[in-house]
Amino acid sequence: MRNVKLVADFWNFQLRWNENMRPENVRDGPLRLAWERVPSVVMGELPAIFGTSDPLAFKGISVFASIDPRSGSRDAGLKRYLHWLNTQTGFDVHVRDRRAKKDDCPHCGKDIDRMVEKGVDASVVNALYEGAINNSYDIAVLLSNDTDHIPAIRTVQDRLNKQIVHLAFKRGGDEVRTTTWSNLIMDGPISQRLIVQTA
Repeated sequence: MRNVKLVADFWNFQLRWNENMRPENVRDGPLRLAWERVPSVVMGELPAIFGTSDPLAFKGISVFASIDPRSGSRDAGLKRYLHWLNTQTGFDVHVRDRRAKKDDCPHCGKDIDRMVEKGVDASVVNALYEGAINNSYDIAVLLSNDTDHIPAIRTVQDRLNKQIVHLAFKRGGDEVRTTTWSNLIMDGPISQRLIVQTA
């Protein structure tokens, strides 16, 4: 039995979905991603990479996200959604507050407070290391195109003898994709199974 853990940078993956799942005939933006179906869809695809002789066991998905904590922000609905997602089987959702960072407006030059994500990348890397060191997974599926994760990917694969699979669209993510042991391409059947079906 080989244990499989999914590790997701929520916004990195969600924004790639939004870029790639925006049909021309849909006016309301990208098709919605059914995050709760990600584990079952991914687990269904992995035997094509690893074969069926050694059974694969799903050991959970860690999702690392950030929200704007300010009162009246547009993230109130997202916060509720992430809380709901955390109640789904196998999900462990970690939500961090974004922090204000002083910046100059690119248009007028005035000082503005920009909300930035802090700690999510480090949390993803820590999840990869911790799971590998504790032998809680044999295979990790990474949902992120962030090149900051590449040193951790190399160490986990080369020194800790684990295999990492990259889940992403064809467009973008080449550096991460060529570093991981294998990959699952979202374009086509995989993404179609993850679309929220509307009535």
